[in-house]
Order: sequence, then structure tokens, then C-alpha cells
Amino acid sequence: MGTARHMRWGWLALTVVAVGVAVTMAVRAGTGEVDPGGLVVGLVSLLLAIAGLHQATLSQAWQDTDTAGLADRLADVIRKREEEARQRLLGGSDRTINVTFAFLPSPAHHATGAASHGTLEDIATYYRALRPGRLVITGAPGAGKTVLALHLMLLLLTDRAPRDPVPVRLSLSTFDPNRNKLDDWLADHLIRTYRLRPAAAAALVRARLILPVLDGLDEMDASETPGLDSRAAAAVEVMNSYVHGTTKGQLVLTCRSAPYAALEGVDKWAEDASRIDITPVSLAATETFVAARTRNLARWAPVLDALRAAPASPLALGLSTPWRLTVALAVYEERHLDGRWVRDPVDLLERTLRTPEQIRDHLLNLFVLAASSAGGTTAPYTQPQVRIWLTVLARYLHTNTTSARVVAGRQLSGTDLVLHELWPLTGHRRARTVHVLLTVAVWATVDLPAALLDAWHVYATNVTLMVVAGLLIGIPPWPVPSRLRRVTVRTPAERHQLVNGLVGGLFWGVLVVAVDMGDVVGPAIGLVYGLVVGLAGGAMVGVGLAGVLSDAHEVRMSHGNASPRGMVRDDLVTGFATGLVVGLGFVPFYWFALGPVLALGAVLIYMLLFGLGGGRALALLYNRLFRCGYRGALDSLFRPWRAFGPLFRTGAGPALGAAGVRYMAFLLCTRRWWSSQPLPWRLGRFLDWCCDAGLTRTAGIAYQFRHRELQDFLIRSDIHDDPLNRPTSAQITRT
Repeated sequence: MGTARHMRWGWLALTVVAVGVAVTMAVRAGTGEVDPGGLVVGLVSLLLAIAGLHQATLSQAWQDTDTAGLADRLADVIRKREEEARQRLLGGSDRTINVTFAFLPSPAHHATGAASHGTLEDIATYYRALRPGRLVITGAPGAGKTVLALHLMLLLLTDRAPRDPVPVRLSLSTFDPNRNKLDDWLADHLIRTYRLRPAAAAALVRARLILPVLDGLDEMDASETPGLDSRAAAAVEVMNSYVHGTTKGQLVLTCRSAPYAALEGVDKWAEDASRIDITPVSLAATETFVAARTRNLARWAPVLDALRAAPASPLALGLSTPWRLTVALAVYEERHLDGRWVRDPVDLLERTLRTPEQIRDHLLNLFVLAASSAGGTTAPYTQPQVRIWLTVLARYLHTNTTSARVVAGRQLSGTDLVLHELWPLTGHRRARTVHVLLTVAVWATVDLPAALLDAWHVYATNVTLMVVAGLLIGIPPWPVPSRLRRVTVRTPAERHQLVNGLVGGLFWGVLVVAVDMGDVVGPAIGLVYGLVVGLAGGAMVGVGLAGVLSDAHEVRMSHGNASPRGMVRDDLVTGFATGLVVGLGFVPFYWFALGPVLALGAVLIYMLLFGLGGGRALALLYNRLFRCGYRGALDSLFRPWRAFGPLFRTGAGPALGAAGVRYMAFLLCTRRWWSSQPLPWRLGRFLDWCCDAGLTRTAGIAYQFRHRELQDFLIRSDIHDDPLNRPTSAQITRT
């Protein structure tokens, strides 16, 4: 009822604005300032735009309430993404260890239907028998908790029936239980990672069509024994209050065994959940895994014989997890280009490796080195570069975990590397300050017409106010990336949106170009040009940017998921493309008022303006004209350089391209001549290469280290050189 009343008031306000525009234009037409033909076309376009907006609103509202359809589409996206994630976790192979697990009853209030034992292959059957569907997966570091959770997700998605919940994996390191409810955090994750509309995300969570797979409860605190005042304990309390009707809501949780046992020691555990603990890899499973992953089992015979002879030795303990076995096979199965083995597994039997920890560090050291030189070929980065850059990122994540850093109201992650959200690595203010300076510089450039057509003191006043606004109002601390949506007409909602975009584009093209330029280039030429520019920009603005250009969360559009690196690229492309369309719209005016050179220069300036965060001006203009009215918007239709200054100074609306510019400002702040924490200029490309090399992985819009052991190793250890051309142990023996 409240929503309907709000919409009625909104349309009433829009009608009043339309009448006001008509009256104002009629008055100006009477004074000869507006061409009457352009006036008629403009008013018709305005009415059509109102109708198109109304139809798009109705179709989008229906789409947001179709939770079953939304869940089906989301399931397809997640299945493809998690298949790739599992492939990376397994080192590019589809062969994994069929780990076993045992049921460990909670002190009280655990789930019913739990069997005493199970394996990775039957984890889906095990989970479906639980009532309610709440599962806690624990195990030693590297035991395969994430792989087991991923396997469960993929099995559930493969056999998913309509109305079944969609498993969504989230990293708990970003969850602040003292600030957020689990429902709100889940919805925010769907918005940020899969770019769902807020209304759609909230509807899915409310309907409990999302099965949260919460990865890494142990990563919320630096201590291995979290207590009552820990973030993990507070998170468990929030999970216990997560309900579905009269029962606990379904969820899957992963945690290391020791931290979870410590939480149980202070009476904190996931209630009505079945806890399973992954058991160490047996000798038989090790032999089966090695045989499946190697091409010459004889090379591993000495290692397997040593494991059989001493099943409790440091070597056996050091290779007792799937992760360690995967790393061992990765580094000792590497070959030179001529087919020779780079290393020999016999090296694992060296007497210097006396403890499981030494074996672990030995393997991780070789793993980082092997990634930089695949079989002796030259990698795009040197070994020191890989080590230094990864260490900088690992230390940043470690600091976030140990100090539980909160910056600008957001809990910083101890595992996730989101490119446009990495700026706190350089401090709380440095990257934001550079961002403001970059944006103000572009704003000052684009406002030059005020000096050329009005006076220099007007320009100086505008620039001064821009600087003050940039410092006081500032750029949003966490810019939301924007993205142009591909235009399709497969569904009624998409067709409505396309029509709305074209109608809106015609309105802008005719009203802004034809009416304002008619007295400069003539009504006929102005009308034709306005129609062409309006149709070209209408599809972009109406379909791709109508939601982005709004500062109201409820009208943002769903754009599908994106890669971590693609988020920044799409944001910059959106800004530059919008600037190009806007710049083309004003070419005739600048051509006749200032000359052809400055007209073409204006196009480039507009591209820079919107590409570097100036889209907040168009956002405000769009909002004020179509949503609540603003007298400055009318002036901008006829004297745009007069309105751009006030529009900028308000600081309202989102900044198209702001997320990409924040990332650029962050990279500028990590130069060696400015920072003690250097990173490459093309950080996204480097992290993509690390994913291919097996050092990192992607999780939604974030990069993560392949394993927490690798992240911790980079913090505490130096990488020791391992010449690739040295003879292996087997070669030394033969000579």
C-alpha cells in the first residue's frame, strides 16, 4: 500500500514537472527563443517518455517479484562460476581425493538425520537427509573444506528442482556481525557480485531461495582460539537467529577444527546443524590420488614406500591433506621443454625436512617459484616481482584480519582482493585524495566554456566551488561500478526497456539539440541531428544507463555477473561511452559558437568528464528532470555551461566511472617513488596471470589466494631460490 502511494505521488510530481516544462517552453517560444516546431516535438517526446518510463517501471516491478525465475537464472550463473573455481582449486584437473568425514555431535541442538560417516562423493545425499539443512564442515588446514563445500554446491545445482534454494558461496571475512544482519549481508552480496537489483536480491533472500555457503569462520579472527568477544562468536549468534518460518534457516558453514572447538568451549556453535570433520587422507587414498595425477608412478615409489614404513612420520603428517598433496604433485611433476623433470620427489626425503611445517614451507616455496617459470620458459614476471607483489597483498589481508579494520563503515576482508576496493592498502585518505584531484582537474577543464562565453571570474568561482565540493562532499568512499547493458529484445521486459530508452533518447535529442540548436543550425538540420543523436544515445541511456543514472537503490538495474577485472573495465567504458554521446549532442552548438576545433575538443572533454567520474552531473540532471523537477535542469537545456557548474557543486548522484578512477588513483599511490608497498600498474592482469599459474583464484568479483596456507607463508617466509637447471637427485645418482 505504501509503495503504491509512493508511486502515485511520484507520477503526480512528474506530471507537474511536465506541465512546468511546457509552460516555460511556451513562454520562451513567445519571445522567439524557441522554435515552435521544436516545441511541439519536444512536448510530444516528453509525453512519450513519461509513458515509456511508466511501462518500464511496471515491467521491472513484475520481474523483481518473479523469484522463481530469478533463482533459476542465478543458479545457471553460479554453476558455471563455481565449476571454474573448483577447477582452479584442483590445479586444473578434475581428479580429486574422495575425502572421508565423520559426524561430531554438538554439545546440544544438532540436526537430525546425520549419518556417522560419509565421503565427498555422497555429500549431497548426506546433506539432503539433514533436518533442517544446516551443515558445518570442519577439518585441519588444507583438509579440503572449501573443495567439499564446492562439490556439495555443484551436486545441489546439478539436481536442483524448481523452488529449491540456490547455493551461494560467501567469504565470512567481510561479514561484520555487529553492523549487519545476515539477510542484509546476503542481499548486498547478490547486488555487488551478481549485479541483481536490490529489490530482486531482497526478494530472493526473504523467500529463502538462497542457501548461504559461508566459507571461513576461522578467518574472521587472528586467534586460533576465538572467545566470547570474537567476531566469529558474534557471527555464530547471527547465524542462530537466521530462521525460515518456525525452523532455523538452511546454511553451510566451513571452519578449521581448532577454532570451532574453541567456540564450542565457550558455548557458541551453530545450533540445529550437523558438524562433520574431515579425516586425514589415508595411505590408500594417497596412493590412488598420486597414481591418478602422475604419468610415471615409479618416480614416487620411494616416497610412497617411506609413507608405508612410517605412517606417523613428519613426511606422512606433512602430506596428510589434499592441498599439500596437490602442491607436491604440481612442483614435482614440472618438466623442462625437452621433457626432463625439473625436480625429483626423492627430495622430500632429505634429512633437513624434519617437521611437517618444514615440509609445508618447502613445498610452498617451490610452488611460488614454479609458477614464475613453467618448465624453464620465461614468465611475464620475474620471480622477485611475483614474490614482492604477492607479499604486499598478503600483508594487507593479514593486517585486515589481525586488526579487524573498518574503513568508511565497511569491514575490510582478510581474504578478498576486489580491485576497486583495494584503496585502503595505501591508507585511509591518500587514494581518495588523488581521486578528488583527478576529478576536479577534469571538471575544471570541462568548465572552460564558462570562461570563454561568460567571464573568467565566473570560471574561477566555479573551479573554487568545485574544489570545495570535492573536498567537503567528496567522492563516495566505496564507488559502485556501473556497466552498459547489452540491448536485447528476447523478453517483454527487455522490449519495454528498449522502447523506453528510445523514447527517452528522442526526448533528449529533440529537446536538448533541436530546440536549443534550432536557432543556430536551423530547425530542419537541428531536428534531423537531434533525432539521430537521440536514437543513438537513447538505446544506451535508456537501456544501459537509466538505472545507473539514479541515486535511488531501488531503481538500479540488474546487469548480470562480471569478472573481477571486468568490473573496473566496464565502469570506465560506461563513463567514456556516456561522455561520447553527450559530447556529440553538443557538437553543433560548439561548432558554430566556438569553431570546429573546439567542437571536436568538446567531445573529447565530455568523454574525459564522464570517464573520470563526472557522470554525477548527468545523474543529477536525469533525476531532477524526470523524478522531482529542478529549475537548473531547464537552464541546462538551453545554456548547458551555466548549469554544469551548479550540477557539479551539488555532489549528488553516482559517479559513472568513479570505481575505475578510484582504482587508477590507487595504482598511482602504489608507485615505488611514493609507496613502500609497490604493485604493478596492471594489477588485474597480474592477478589473472596468478590465477592461471595456480597462485590465486576468483571468488565472485574478488581474487583470493589459492589457499590460506599460501597467504600465511608469504607473510612469514622468504622465497629461497631454486635454479631450474640444477640436476635432480635422480640425475646425480645416475652420474
